[in-house]
Amino acid sequence: MVRIASALGLVMFSVALLILSLISYVSIKKDFLFGSSSRYPNGGPRMYMFHAGFRSQLALKYLDPAFTPLTSTLTEKVQSNATKWTYNSTAFTQQREDISRYIDIPHNFSLTRGAVRVGQLMHYDYSSHKYVYSVGANFRSLLPEASPILHKHYNVCAVVGNSGVLTGSKCGAQIDEKFDYVFRCNFAPTEVFRRDVGRRTNMTTFNPSILEKYYNNLLTVQDRNNFFLSLKRLDGAILWIPAFFFHTSATVTRTLVDFFVEHQGQLKVQLAWPGNIMQYVNSYWKTKQLSPKRLSTGILMYTLASSMCDQIHLYGFWPFGWDPNTGKELPYHYYDKKGTKFTTKWQEAHQLPAEFKLLYKMHTKGLLKLNLSHCA
Repeated sequence: MVRIASALGLVMFSVALLILSLISYVSIKKDFLFGSSSRYPNGGPRMYMFHAGFRSQLALKYLDPAFTPLTSTLTEKVQSNATKWTYNSTAFTQQREDISRYIDIPHNFSLTRGAVRVGQLMHYDYSSHKYVYSVGANFRSLLPEASPILHKHYNVCAVVGNSGVLTGSKCGAQIDEKFDYVFRCNFAPTEVFRRDVGRRTNMTTFNPSILEKYYNNLLTVQDRNNFFLSLKRLDGAILWIPAFFFHTSATVTRTLVDFFVEHQGQLKVQLAWPGNIMQYVNSYWKTKQLSPKRLSTGILMYTLASSMCDQIHLYGFWPFGWDPNTGKELPYHYYDKKGTKFTTKWQEAHQLPAEFKLLYKMHTKGLLKLNLSHCA
């Protein structure tokens, strides 16, 4: 009886496993991550683009006899190519010229004091035209006299995204020491994670929603002190604040403006406030068949960097929930609390798999260098 029960239990477990595997397999996107071919020239395994919620390789391993760890493919297609990657200056220069036909980035990088008047109404890029922000004297006083990146030129730049793939990468020293200019996204923390992401920041974006999410809208003295200390670490870097993307940022923007007016002269940070530029940036990327509801901050930073830099290296651009180096699960951001599960929220809104596929294509053409490997 014990043997029969054991055998029956094993059969039931196998059936349940098969059902779960089939469900997971259906959720896998059939698009290939690195191309439409089912096989690579060297006979390597098929590389599927994973559904964001697919956390285990078990179903694919169970149903595909040709399965080998996904890390093998990535090692072959990206990591080993790192030493063979060649910068294509001609192609990059052409792309920069193409982008400039849609937007003059140096002049549109920030609103300037002389070009804005008190009482002027600003609309929002991604909200109904009925919503407006009335420019006040305080806001206008914070605008730079001229674009902070006008006539700025750098040789090799790094754009550091916030993907969980940076966790354990040990790329901090490389990011800090190798590049002439370092772009970061959304005021991401660096101090605690400096071994993996570095500390150097020459420019970072600051979505007003960050004030709500991480600094409690500056409601207490402690919140204000924490924010002040975080800004102090920037030490002369540019804080690029896209206040006119969504109308829901209006209240937070006013809080932010009041804070900076109160602390004028106490911080070295350079403030930049872009106007309505996204329609122009979106128009360019649509020519590359990339047209999500909203472009990611990462590809927006690449666009800005293209006007300032001759060569661009990307770190932390990996929109999937597993590590291409180890196969382990990853959080969405490198700074997420331990145990935080990968989220599909932004992956869907930004069409991140499609964006990654485009970036990888640009990597193979020498337009940019996509760094996914752990650093020595």
